[in-house]
This record gives sequence, structure tokens and C-alpha cells, in this order.
Amino acid sequence: GKLAIKALVPLVRFLLYKRHRMMLKNLRLTFPGKSRQELMSIASRVWFNVGWGFIDALRYINSPGKILTRVKIKDPEKFRKLLSGKTIVVSAHVGNWEILAQRLVLEGYKFGAVVRSLRNRAVDRKITVIRESLGGRAFLEHQVGKIFSWLKNGDILYILPDHHIAEGGLRVDFLGRPAFTSPIITLLNKRTGCKIVPVFCVRNGRNYEIYTEDEFVPHYTGNLRQDMSHNTEGINKVIEKYIRTFPEQWMWLHNRWKEK
Repeated sequence: GKLAIKALVPLVRFLLYKRHRMMLKNLRLTFPGKSRQELMSIASRVWFNVGWGFIDALRYINSPGKILTRVKIKDPEKFRKLLSGKTIVVSAHVGNWEILAQRLVLEGYKFGAVVRSLRNRAVDRKITVIRESLGGRAFLEHQVGKIFSWLKNGDILYILPDHHIAEGGLRVDFLGRPAFTSPIITLLNKRTGCKIVPVFCVRNGRNYEIYTEDEFVPHYTGNLRQDMSHNTEGINKVIEKYIRTFPEQWMWLHNRWKEK
């Protein structure tokens, strides 16, 4: 349980020292006003949440009833009003993004997620089976035709744009520093007219809470490159709000600001 994960945190920190050092650097540059002690405390809680979130994701996938009882929608009326018709649900690696996906499937939505393939093909296939076990679909980033068709059919598409992407990425502000970010959400909106709704699932004790933001409405001027940068950065700002509010629940150990 939790005590076991807490006991393992120092060992994980030692074994993955480079990742831990990267996390502390990212935290220090994002929160320059926090003391080293505060940053170390956040980093330890990040490791704990990574472990606990992974266990929850595996445990809940075989117990859909737990997802319905332990994952609460904060504003059900707003949630169901905005998530109708062809919609991109934008989220981030905050809290438990895997459980959020399963909760959306259990709500009855025809749901597809854009995911990255893992280097280990056997592990990748296994995770895909797990992700699709409740009825959702997983699309790889390069399956553009299938992604467009999914949205055009009026279905829900789930995208997490808060990780580094080099190919096709735009360098826009993220937590105060330039970071390569995929403009796919703006491009899909421009092509399909879909809605963009930011939704986040954060841990609160033993349970999770789903927050639904207002619809993000892109701004277009006719200059596509500028529009992609402006709108991509706008989406980043919504994600930043949750990272700053729940810093211990974001994946700081990822090299988000890596150069191309």
C-alpha cells in the first residue's frame, strides 16, 4: 500500500538519480521562490504519486465499479454539456490521466486517445490491450487519417500535449520557458470544427476528482503559423494552471524542455 510506496521512494530516487536531478532542476526553474527543502518535498511526493497512480490505474481497470465510485466529476452538468458531439478532450500528465480515460469510456462516450508507442513492442501491445479493455480506442500519433475520421464522425478524442515533441513541434512558452509542443489540437480544430475542452483528473486522498474547464476557443487571423503558436500556447496556459496548483502530481522527471 501507501507505506510500501513511501518506503521505496528513497530507493527509486537513488536508482533513478539522473531523473531525480532533472526533476529538481525543472522544479527550481519553475518555482524560483521555493526553498530547496520545499522542492525536495515536492519531488518526493512526485515519486510517490507516480507509483501510486500506476498501481491505481492497473487496479481500477479490472474494477470499473471503483472508477465510478472513486472518480468524482466535480461539475457533472458542465461536464456533460461540454462533452457532446465531436470534441477534443485536452488533458495532461497530472493526477491520473489513464483513469480519466477509463472514466470517460464508462460515461458511455465513443472515446479514442492519441498515444505514443513505446520502444518495447511487447510492452506497448500489452498496454494497448489494457487501455482498450473497457471499450476505448488508442491511436498512434502518425495515424492522422484515422484520427481525422474519428473526430469527423462526432466522437471524443483525448490528447495530452504536455510532453516534449520534436517532429512538427512549435517552440512556445510552457511554465515560463520555451518548449517544443505539438500544434495538433489547433490543426484538428481548424480542419474539423471540433470543440476543445480541457479536463483534468487529480488525486484527492484515496479518490480522484475530475475538473472541467470552459471550452477553449482558438483565435484565427489567417496566418496559420502564428495562429498555431498562439493557440498552442493558450492551451499550455490552461494546463499550467493545474500543474502549479498540484505540482506534486505532474511528471517533472520528463525532460519537457529538451532542445530539438
